Amino acid sequence: MTENEALKRVGKKLLERRLGEAIGEMESFLYSYPHQTNADRLFAIKTDYQLMTDYWRRGFKDSQLGNLYDNLLQRMYRLYANTALAHTIGHSSFLSSVYMRVRLVALDWSPQVIKEELEAFVSDTALLELEPEHTRKTRSAEIHRRHKQSMSELFDYLWTSEQWTDGRSAAMEEVLVSPTIDLNDQQLIVSAVTLSLIQFFDMAKFRLLVHVYQRAAYEQVRQRALVGWVLALDSKAGRLYREEAELVEKLLEDEHCCLELTELQKQLIYCVDAEKDNETIRSEIMPDLLKNNSLRSMRNGFMEADEDAMADILNPGEAERNLEKVEASFQRMMDMQRQGSDIYFGGFSQMKRFPFFQEICNWFVPFYIDHPDISEAVAKFGGSKFLTKMLLNGPFCDSDKYSFTLAFSQVLGQIPQSMRQMLERGEAQLHEVPEEESESPAYIRRTYLQNLYRFFRLYPYRSELRQRFVSEDADYLFFANPIFSRTQLELHFNDMVAFLMKRKRMWEAADLLPNYGENRRDFQYYMMAGYLSQNGYVEGELMLELDPVECFQKALDLQPDNERAMLGYARAQFSYKNYEEALEAYDDLLSLYPDKASYLLNKAVCLTNLARYGEALQLLYRLNYDSPDDESVNRVLAWALTCDGRYEQAESIYGQLLSVEKPAVDDLLNYGYCLWLSGNIDEAADCFHRYLKESGMRAIDIIEEEKELLVSKGITEPEMQMMLYIL
Repeated sequence: MTENEALKRVGKKLLERRLGEAIGEMESFLYSYPHQTNADRLFAIKTDYQLMTDYWRRGFKDSQLGNLYDNLLQRMYRLYANTALAHTIGHSSFLSSVYMRVRLVALDWSPQVIKEELEAFVSDTALLELEPEHTRKTRSAEIHRRHKQSMSELFDYLWTSEQWTDGRSAAMEEVLVSPTIDLNDQQLIVSAVTLSLIQFFDMAKFRLLVHVYQRAAYEQVRQRALVGWVLALDSKAGRLYREEAELVEKLLEDEHCCLELTELQKQLIYCVDAEKDNETIRSEIMPDLLKNNSLRSMRNGFMEADEDAMADILNPGEAERNLEKVEASFQRMMDMQRQGSDIYFGGFSQMKRFPFFQEICNWFVPFYIDHPDISEAVAKFGGSKFLTKMLLNGPFCDSDKYSFTLAFSQVLGQIPQSMRQMLERGEAQLHEVPEEESESPAYIRRTYLQNLYRFFRLYPYRSELRQRFVSEDADYLFFANPIFSRTQLELHFNDMVAFLMKRKRMWEAADLLPNYGENRRDFQYYMMAGYLSQNGYVEGELMLELDPVECFQKALDLQPDNERAMLGYARAQFSYKNYEEALEAYDDLLSLYPDKASYLLNKAVCLTNLARYGEALQLLYRLNYDSPDDESVNRVLAWALTCDGRYEQAESIYGQLLSVEKPAVDDLLNYGYCLWLSGNIDEAADCFHRYLKESGMRAIDIIEEEKELLVSKGITEPEMQMMLYIL
């Protein structure tokens, strides 16, 4: 998306609420890009601001000064947004063609005229029932063709429109909640408004979507409006429009809205993971299916191909095992889909090159069989019951249904006649979405999000648009928007952070932490914050606030005997090399769980680091006796023996640890120290060489890592330098 640096400075000053400087920056821009209308509007704003300033300088106190200043900021923002939109369109051949196509024709785009034309379409389709049967089909096709053309023009007009007035917003709101307007048309208009909002925030359009979410009679329209205002949220715009936060806060008084937002956030995460899930299917699931290609699909399941009839004689039970693998692979995919994964993205992403998808509105129009752009493809299907059911009830988003229709029509002639007859009779099985599920808010929202995801990932001219849905700066993580801080949605923050951590999205989980208000920071919050901070997922100023030791301590203040909190506190102290405090924490754990091997082992590590080798070895011998083959125990025991000067015993254990096929890299390092301290310099150097090669570390790190131990064992500075020289 083309942006002008001078205009970006105007926007920056506005968001900082520095109106005077914003006016100055806009004057500079208009000097380089003269525009009489914009210059007149800027002059009017500047004049009003100067009058307000003069009034204030005379010592008059105006109780409405704050509101007047806000009003001027908003007028200036609308001028900036309209100017930036015009500049972006003017520097893009794609946007210019879209913009001019619907404005060069003499069309009336007033809400009243739009409403009348949309209602006329509903009337025309209803009157088709009165048409003679021999003309009805032709008449219907003509009505839908004309209407599709006008809806395409309306969509392009709306998404490239400037900032709206409050009056226009209110009038369009009535169009979107009217029972006399076609459901598909209302959904398409909501998508156009959403796309416009994503390009440049518009308070009037944002208010429209919020109100439609509250008022719409059709669930499909409600859910599109919900997705729209969420994706259009702009925390920075809140500095100019307090109404944005007020509208959202009012919505969140309803727990049902909070639940829908929580579901929506999770669904967005699943959408963003579509390509990762596709890779899982490609690399882990499909190989199992392809390996068992001797199985052929039948009406009621799978059957072994005739040419493999001898397999059961040569390999008894193999057919059953293959069938189980196939079923398990399919079941894994179905489980992914039930959880929310977009399992069809990979396949259908290859089917978006049809001319159908060159037209932007076709990415958003709900699937309907009478769409003029697929009429030829549908005609080829004839009376195929399978294809009709698949298109109407298949588990695909609208965009993929259009893709399938167009793609399948091209290969239909190549399908064997017997199979075509089977499809026409509806004998082929298909996973159909039950009506109850397909009408649920969650399902409607999920399929719409998949439409959006495909658009922003695959639309040929996507680079010309601002990407709010798919981007590297986690715009999709709307829970982290400060607008939700200290609202009722905070009750769902713990659930969302846990969900993100489970999905291995640790950085996004950490992004949510600053949004917690003080009174919402409960036990679970401190546990999750402590873990994220301790593992390096917290950055910047937040690191000072979320010290892991303090987080786990606060968790313990709330639940003193909680094992997980005690363990987190012990690990946090250990990570800071506070071994005395860590030892004390492990002692507290052992007072509750005296025989837990992992706690005994960690206590031994703390004792070793405190040079209390005798106590450490006492514990380690006990653990080694109970689990002689436990590598973790043997590793710590070997190091404790090394530190205690019992080199022969340590070397014996290191010999066992390094005899495995892929020894741990750190065992090479520690064995090198053991050999060095026992006087075997060349062997030690050999170990260090191998360690450096496998770990990628620097030679100096070998010295710095255990310099204190080396000095305590009598290794002098010259000896250290000579070891570095050898290495």
